[in-house]
Amino acid sequence: MDGRRILIGAGTGAVLGALWWGARELIASGAVCSTDDFDCLGVGVISMPVAVVLGGLLAWLAFRALDLTRPAPAAVIGVLLAAVFLVLTVWVAIPAGTIVTAALGFAIGAAVTGTHSVQKTAARD
Repeated sequence: MDGRRILIGAGTGAVLGALWWGARELIASGAVCSTDDFDCLGVGVISMPVAVVLGGLLAWLAFRALDLTRPAPAAVIGVLLAAVFLVLTVWVAIPAGTIVTAALGFAIGAAVTGTHSVQKTAARD
């Protein structure tokens, strides 16, 4: 397992988590939508899948620019794990939960999609 790969994944996840947190706060404050007739709720619901797709694309571009092997699987697994972990924070309160869950999701995604040497994983007699 490559420590550099995990750190890049966690850093990318933390940045994307901070971007989502900021976007969510803008929506919740009513700065980008009307607070009448549930407009902000509609914008929030629409922005979630858009953020997942954009997060995966931005992660893929970042991983590719940083010369990570297999950037697409790391981005897809990372964004999906970050989304699942973020949903789990509904029941468990975590300070700056979006940043923490995204960093954790992308770190795990980068770790499990990395290339592993057969010599290190093969059973020895």
